[in-house]
Amino acid sequence: MPNTQTPYDPVDTEALRCLRDSFDTREILRIVDLVDTIRTRLCEPEGIRDDLLQLHGTAHTVLNGASLVSGAANPGLVEQAESILEELEDLIRVLQHAVHVLRPLELLRPSDDA
Repeated sequence: MPNTQTPYDPVDTEALRCLRDSFDTREILRIVDLVDTIRTRLCEPEGIRDDLLQLHGTAHTVLNGASLVSGAANPGLVEQAESILEELEDLIRVLQHAVHVLRPLELLRPSDDA
């Protein structure tokens, strides 16, 4: 199958034709928004990073007998772990969706015989 030269690099002609008819580039911008949301949830105060540090302290106390580092009023070990697992699973689903949306762009790889 022939390739088509673009301003960036050659791409597979047939894949280009198909994607021009079916791929919505606005989806990439939607993924950017999702990544921004993920970044905020991971890193901001009260984010997953802080949740994991709190979970570590709780687990370290419960499993290793370490001194109590956070108040006993905090959620229990299992509740903390379940909450973090649920959040991480949600983030994985979002990232899997992003992979699914972007995967068709791989079809543009030019054929070697052109």
